[in-house]
Amino acid sequence: MSKIHRGGRSAEGEPLSAGRVEYLEAARARARAKHIRRTVIIVAALTIVILFATGMVGSSIARAKDLVDSVHIALTPASGWPQQTGITDPDTVVPMSGSFVEKGGDSCAVYSLSGTRLNSIQSGYARPAIAVGKNRFVLYNRSGNELRVESRTQNLYTKTMDSTIALCAVADAGQVAVVTDSTDSAAKLTVYNSAMEQALSWNLTSEQGTPLRMAFSPDSRRLAVAAVTATGGQLATNLYALPLSQGDPVQLGTEASVPQWMGWMSNGFLLVLYENRAVLYNTTGGSIGERASYDFGGATLVSVSAGNSGAALLLSSGQTCTAVLLDGELQVGYSGSVPAANHIVLAQNDGFYLLTDSTVERFDHAGQFQWSQTLPARPQALIEGKQILVFTGNTVQAVTPPEEASSSQ
Repeated sequence: MSKIHRGGRSAEGEPLSAGRVEYLEAARARARAKHIRRTVIIVAALTIVILFATGMVGSSIARAKDLVDSVHIALTPASGWPQQTGITDPDTVVPMSGSFVEKGGDSCAVYSLSGTRLNSIQSGYARPAIAVGKNRFVLYNRSGNELRVESRTQNLYTKTMDSTIALCAVADAGQVAVVTDSTDSAAKLTVYNSAMEQALSWNLTSEQGTPLRMAFSPDSRRLAVAAVTATGGQLATNLYALPLSQGDPVQLGTEASVPQWMGWMSNGFLLVLYENRAVLYNTTGGSIGERASYDFGGATLVSVSAGNSGAALLLSSGQTCTAVLLDGELQVGYSGSVPAANHIVLAQNDGFYLLTDSTVERFDHAGQFQWSQTLPARPQALIEGKQILVFTGNTVQAVTPPEEASSSQ
């Protein structure tokens, strides 16, 4: 009868040599890798078969690619931090599902949250910009007509538009909105499904304005559009909610200011930060329009970080910086002076982080200082997940709070 043998001894009970043990471990590693590859292939094949069997091809194939990406990320061994991404001066860092994308100049890098490089792009675009969704992002050329739809691991689509691209947005479900120049209107807005098939288009008039900000709702069923126009020599913003399935754009309001930031608090409520105040809009039901607002009191908006539970604002007035925590109804939870900083990041549990010229500062929801960590270079972004990742120069490193570091010793 055959026997199962484990450990560092031969079938006869003799100790194995170091070379033999190393050989067996390598063989086991190859077997594990083969098993992982086989599992990924089986999952992908079964997903595609189910999609064809149910008739959900087209955009569902794109979702299948997202699923394969997720499996790949989950099964890839962690590389750990710190990592040098090769992007020395990032201008955009955005988290995605289990990963993040970092852009600097015409280069983009995608890493898993465990430190593994997933994708790297050198676009060569003269004026590159990115728009990010849950599982994919668009890299586009604002002085040209080409865009690239990228998953977390590979290029999905490269598309050439008929005219110059001004703005893009990506939904969590994979839809892409593209604003281009138009010869017979102020601008043309085209929405594509996740397979980059055209779903709808909208030619905006000069009275409606030119889209400056766009954001898909969390359920990917509507698109918020902030379009800027000139009225009586003054700039004004017309705010719309565009249903993707059917119906015309619904105007939510008009503001005599230019939008600095826009994002959804939930599927029904949209937050827009103008030059002098924050406005929460109700986008559904019988009370469509402005629901609540918060005035900056003459201060300048420096940074914003928002989530489902509210938003964190960093305001500047002269030599004074103020941090403001707002709940989902724009009620003030905290407002107070803080050290001079460049960015504010809403914490997952409560409170917020500040990124100064040389440190990361952590405060609780009542504005009480908790800890600080000095960094070798200016921190430019922070992502909070299982680890706190801080971006400095071309390096991403994990920051450990002092109490956690001391408890682990």
